[in-house]
Amino acid sequence: MAHCRSSQAGIALLSAILITLTATAIIVSISHEEAFSIRKTSRILLMDRARLYALGLEDWARIFLQKDRKDTAIDHLGEDWAISIPGLPIEGGLLSGFIEDEQAKFNINNLLVSEEWVNRFRRLCNNLDIDTTFVSALLDWIDEDFEVRYPDGAEEHYDTYRVANRAMVDISELLLVKHVTVEIFDSLKPYITALPTTTDINVNTISETVFLSLGENLSADSFIQERDKEEFSSIQNFIERLQIPLEESGLSVSTEYFHAYGLVNQGDLVFNLDTLLHRDENGTTRVIKRTLGQL
Repeated sequence: MAHCRSSQAGIALLSAILITLTATAIIVSISHEEAFSIRKTSRILLMDRARLYALGLEDWARIFLQKDRKDTAIDHLGEDWAISIPGLPIEGGLLSGFIEDEQAKFNINNLLVSEEWVNRFRRLCNNLDIDTTFVSALLDWIDEDFEVRYPDGAEEHYDTYRVANRAMVDISELLLVKHVTVEIFDSLKPYITALPTTTDINVNTISETVFLSLGENLSADSFIQERDKEEFSSIQNFIERLQIPLEESGLSVSTEYFHAYGLVNQGDLVFNLDTLLHRDENGTTRVIKRTLGQL
């Protein structure tokens, strides 16, 4: 009988220990869940705040561009929109950003406009020591038919890809074009763009490299010196001051397309903004393309 009572007491003790351990495990699990939920909520709040700051940078860019159009029809690097935000302190971190003239670059979708654009693009490649074999395939890539019209062109399928037969949406498509290597793309990337329509090149904002693609035997030094004195008021003014024979088509002193870039730091979170903006002649801006997210 005593043995029975002892066994029952042992079972009761084990049950009590088991209940205690179970309760402890539940409490620890709840605590961990609460801590995880707090961290998760905190992360979500940080991302939401970073996103709002990034969109604020986009609004800043649009306001500057709208104001700029009201002030003048000429766009140059001495204007307020061209001044970057170096890194302003905000709640929980920093934000920075800048606006870039997208028409300071060579628009790939201009290539079918005229032979002059093709010649300019070939000069750009030559000045960068890039083999121009791929240019014919590129022309076939962006034309609207399936006829191979250019020497060493490419229609139908190339490897596992079918040519687009339309204007490029993003310059990354260039990597799909026959003969284009990563090295070629990386060399061209700083100087090219893919805009939704044909555009002029703004001579007030172009780099020396793009300037040299506009014609033969040009001097980048004299161009930079003259532009630093004063922005060009017109293409006629540009040609007269530099005293160079150039094809005037496709050149301008104003811009419609701009890129707004921004970075928002919130703790260890880095949020990125990349927005293509269009500004019409009335100064109205609209978002063409936006990339927004965590780096």
